[in-house]
Formats: sequence, structure tokens, C-alpha cells
Amino acid sequence: MKHLLLIISVTFCFAAHSVELIESFDLRTYDPLKNGLKDFSCEIRLKGLTERLKKELVSLDIKDEVYYKLFWIYPGKLDLVVEGLPRGFQELRNNLKNLIVNRVDYLVPQKLGKRIRGYELTPQKTSSGTLVKAKDPANSKAVNKIELMFDKEGKLSTYKSYSPLGFQQSVFSYTKKSWSKNKWVLNEVKAKTIQGPQVTEIETEIDHENYVGYGFPEKILISTTQYVVAPGKDEKKQERTGQTELSFSNYKINAGEATKHFRN
Repeated sequence: MKHLLLIISVTFCFAAHSVELIESFDLRTYDPLKNGLKDFSCEIRLKGLTERLKKELVSLDIKDEVYYKLFWIYPGKLDLVVEGLPRGFQELRNNLKNLIVNRVDYLVPQKLGKRIRGYELTPQKTSSGTLVKAKDPANSKAVNKIELMFDKEGKLSTYKSYSPLGFQQSVFSYTKKSWSKNKWVLNEVKAKTIQGPQVTEIETEIDHENYVGYGFPEKILISTTQYVVAPGKDEKKQERTGQTELSFSNYKINAGEATKHFRN
């Protein structure tokens, strides 16, 4: 009985240490919500989008610039609107939204604690910091195992996720800004995804600006390399590359713009 209680106690201490490490990281990472963000809107432009649409969709009468408007209200309701297209064309609008919707997390980051909720956590000290292993005990989640590497300062340096469909690794770089109140700001992510023979590498660079006391992206540059590794003696790589540049402007923060949008 004492042996069982000791195991339970040690397991609880490990889990508590992991949770403490993750909570500390969330507290020390810049989050505009902590500064009172309730409502904001902005314009997002995808470089070359208008020209590409005019070239590929000749029959579509595009007279104005095609860009996006983003509306967000607390605690996380958002709407992405495509501007500059003729009335209708809902399928095209949805496809255009899908080009950038995954980048919204860089504006209002999701807390790490929420992403690993429901996993069993086990920490392990290493020479470079602490490795936290997160396992789905019921194997009911899409991702059944996660590995989080924290450096000696407590910053999340690497995030690895495993699923039946494949493997993904993200390496993060943070810096402190004059407006971030000594908090860490994410400025680069290098991600690698492996699904069978297909490998996708994405490098994301984020330039922030101070908008009335809130730090938001001004530009996001995304470089993508995708290739298929063919097994066998004469291994070949079929490679394709691309670059996406997003610019953000006309921020309206806590001015009621998004609230008005949703009411309408």
C-alpha cells in the first residue's frame, strides 16, 4: 500500500511540475488579451493575390484590389471577409479564406495549456532544459503524443506531435520587444511535417509593430518547401517551393469596430 501511495505521489509531483512549467511559459509569453484586448479589426493583404486572380479567372470582372478584413471579439469569435470580388462566388471566397485562416493564431495566440489539456504529462530533465512528454491516455485525440522541449529559461523551443497520419515538429524563436513588457514575442517558426513519403517544411518569419500599446504582426513571410521521398536504391526528391507574404494594416483596437460588424 505504501509503495502504491509512493508511486501515486511521484506521478502527481511529475504532472504538477509539468503543469507549472507550461503555466509559467504562458504567463511569460506576450498575449494581447492580458493587456485588455476585447475587440479589433484589421486589413490583410496577400502579396500578388489580385494579379493572380485576374490572370487565372479572366471571365471574372475584378476591378478593385482583392484583400481581407478580419474582425475579432473576445473571447475568440472571428470573421474573415474577402473584399474586392463581385457579389456572390461563395466557393471562391471560402477557398481564399483557407489560404490565410491558419495564420490568425499569430495575431491572438492560443495558450499552450489549452492545447495540451487532457494529456498525461511527464517531465524529464535534459542537458539543455526540460522535456515534457504528453500522452493521450484514451487514444481518442487526433494527436496521441506530444513532446515539448523547454530551454533553461523556460521558453518553448520545440513542439513535436505524433499521430497515426504522421509526424510534425516545430522549432520556435522568441525575442523581447520594447512594448512587450518583458514578455517573450514569437518571431520565427520552423515547421516540418512528414506524412508517408511526403515532407513539407515551412519557415515563418513574423515582424511586429506597436499599435496603441498592443503588439500585432505587420508582416508575415512564409517560405514553403514540399517534396516526396521515393524509397528504393535510386532515391529521388520531387521538390516544389513557394513563398507567401502577408501584410497587416489599418488596425482598429478596442474601438467597437468588430462588435458593430457582428451586430450587423
